[in-house]
Amino acid sequence: MRTPSVLRRILVLHAAATLITAVFAALGAWLLIDSTGDRLQRQVLDEYAQKMQAGLERHSKGWTISEEAAVALRGGGSSFSFWVEDRGRRIAVDNLKSSPSLAVPTRPDVTYFRRVRGSKIYSGISMPLVREPGSWLVIVQNLDHPDVIFDDLRAQIVMVGGGLLAIFLVGLLTVDTYIVRQSLAPVKRASREVEQVFPHQLQQRVDTEGMPEEVLPLLRAFNAALDRVEDAYRIEREFAADAAHELRTPLAILRLLAGQGGPSEVQMRMLRQIDVVEAIVERLLLVAEVDAMACDPEEMVELRSVVEDRVAAIVPLLMAKGQVVEIVGLPRMEVFASEYLVGRVLDSLLENAAKHTLPGTRVTVAVGPGSEVHVADTGPGLPTYDPQIFARFEAARRDLSRSSGLGLAIASELMRKVGGKLESRANVPNGVIFTLRFRSV
Repeated sequence: MRTPSVLRRILVLHAAATLITAVFAALGAWLLIDSTGDRLQRQVLDEYAQKMQAGLERHSKGWTISEEAAVALRGGGSSFSFWVEDRGRRIAVDNLKSSPSLAVPTRPDVTYFRRVRGSKIYSGISMPLVREPGSWLVIVQNLDHPDVIFDDLRAQIVMVGGGLLAIFLVGLLTVDTYIVRQSLAPVKRASREVEQVFPHQLQQRVDTEGMPEEVLPLLRAFNAALDRVEDAYRIEREFAADAAHELRTPLAILRLLAGQGGPSEVQMRMLRQIDVVEAIVERLLLVAEVDAMACDPEEMVELRSVVEDRVAAIVPLLMAKGQVVEIVGLPRMEVFASEYLVGRVLDSLLENAAKHTLPGTRVTVAVGPGSEVHVADTGPGLPTYDPQIFARFEAARRDLSRSSGLGLAIASELMRKVGGKLESRANVPNGVIFTLRFRSV
């Protein structure tokens, strides 16, 4: 299961928190604007109601209003309508607009109401007339009328505010992305430095300069762990080298003693075993040397010349067994690798071919295609294909004749040091092919 990145997690959580905050802030602003609009509308209706209450007069045919009050009420614009509810009858007021016809509440106290007719919204007030029990003055305002700008203002605030909110969120997330990326840049740098830690480069440490304090304990613990691993690795390497050096003298004495009694089958078998042990000792010394080696990742080598040089060195041994060796492939190819280490790998593979193949077989070294070198023989091949063939002492466990079990392991380790890889496969119909894959230039 893929673990979400810290950047994505921070941005998602921050976006959710910002969105929730923005929604509540917008809702609060809307409620404030809406309540303010209602309060202002009621203040206007209250003021008009007081003026209408003071100027209303009953006459034989209905109701009239003083000219002073009528002028004041008509000054509010054509969005207002005025009439009197008199015992369930709607009576117009002279000199005032009285449409539309709406059902309004008639209660003992002042009542504010809102009505919807079609696409229009009306806000109004009904107030009992002081001197006329059973009668109520009614003032209604058409909120969709062009003269009423407050509702339009509220709608514009909602639309513009929503657009600005969306722009704000996008801008905020963009800025957040930049800020978080910059904040995590030291952590990514530390990750790249950790990737450069290899068994042969344990001296590498993560630079803690400029690191966020949240990750400093982890990086310091990692560096401390590398210190302990490097010490243990050095002790192991030194032990292997010291043990190999100490074994040289007893082996020399054993060889001397085994040769003093004259030739016999037992003595020959003993000498062969001594040869194997001496080969193991030499390989152990080489392992210690290989473990201590460092390789410049930018060093380049021309493979064809190295192949020709190492094949020339092994030719006498192969010719003594009646074997044939040839070089084929590209005339020239450069790769990222160490010339010395590549030569050691080829020596190990060519010696392995000379040792484990029968007289009269063929060894072919092919340069290319691509950044590869193939060492193929037509011998009996490996007993069974197994990637563990490159593990130390694996060949010895397979009981291959006079094998220390370290040659292929060392070759594979050297290829890793140059940033390449060593692979093996069957050579049909007989033999084995070792492939050296390098980093191309």
